[in-house]
Amino acid sequence: MSFGGAVWLAVQEDLYRGFSSGYDHKNSSSSRSNISSSSNSSSTEESRGILGRMDDYFLSQCFHSSRACLAFLIDYVTSRLQKDVFRPVSDSASVEAMILATLHFCSHGFLPKKITDLLGLDQLAAAEGVNLISKVLADMSHSFITFPGSYDDRMGVAQGFKNISGIPNVVGVLGCLHVRVTPPPTTTTTTESLYLNPLGYNSVMMQIISDVDGNLLSVEQCCPGGTLEKTVWEKSNIYQEFINFQHGQTWLVGGKGLPQSRHMLTPVQRTQSKTSAAERFNAAHSALLSSNQHVIGCLKTRFQCLHGLGAVQANKLETFSRIITACCVLHNIYKKFSVPLPREPVLEPLPPVQVRKEGEEKSFCYMGETQEDMIEMCFGNDGD
Repeated sequence: MSFGGAVWLAVQEDLYRGFSSGYDHKNSSSSRSNISSSSNSSSTEESRGILGRMDDYFLSQCFHSSRACLAFLIDYVTSRLQKDVFRPVSDSASVEAMILATLHFCSHGFLPKKITDLLGLDQLAAAEGVNLISKVLADMSHSFITFPGSYDDRMGVAQGFKNISGIPNVVGVLGCLHVRVTPPPTTTTTTESLYLNPLGYNSVMMQIISDVDGNLLSVEQCCPGGTLEKTVWEKSNIYQEFINFQHGQTWLVGGKGLPQSRHMLTPVQRTQSKTSAAERFNAAHSALLSSNQHVIGCLKTRFQCLHGLGAVQANKLETFSRIITACCVLHNIYKKFSVPLPREPVLEPLPPVQVRKEGEEKSFCYMGETQEDMIEMCFGNDGD
């Protein structure tokens, strides 16, 4: 958000002074005192190096997380680094500092000197730490971002969607997370337009799939923001899994920019919406799409770095992909620990439909009948 930097610097100044002077808990507000007192129950957490010297209010403001969640992340990432022969690390204190530096960067989109000094890192070490830890977090995606693999898991997810929408056999809602960037210098209009997304700004995008509770089930395909959603979807690994029927006879819910296919539910076009059943289906479909937009809003609210990642270097998107994936991993972990958002999310509008080439929408026409049958069966008895 535009106000984030200036306001946070003022708040941080007060927090930093309080922390540096020992932070007088007796004079803090009752809500902060209650949070701090609850953390004293764990001697393990209190004995932790840097984390143990910070109070819970400071942690929530600096890292948008809770003590228990941060302790888990530090232990988990440190354990992975100790086992990784390709990324040897020094002492555990420096690893803890790098993890906290990375979490501050993800939470606020910048890493000021006062925080790096507090963590005992110089600016170079902090930058290297963010690069290392974000890669470790991104590598953890296979453990923390998983699609329901068994029949029972799929049906459990589908039941949640049916309960709120009436649409059966839905196992996820697909959307695109756009993160603002500055395109690489170029003299060609074609290259410049690659990054201009349907919302009107330059971005990179990643395809995400979420469940009814806002957990991320799939994150992949970092590409320029002007790429067609259809192209991203059809080049993704999850698409191959669906066309190979690895996820059974289930649906994903997608927007108008995606072609109707054997596993993709799109809204009924207005020219075809001749019954109240179709209108009710479209309303239910829209509610599910909005749930994915809410997930994106939560991501951008908790992780301010997703409001802008700077300039694209020589068309290399690996660094951006790593940071975005790391934030998605953290999102799922924070949800497991029931960590509240720092503020109410602000939602981006759904992007307008991207123009497809003539004839593309004719593929999988036979699925129109399948969708129509489902709509009639599930939405046709409510007032027709």
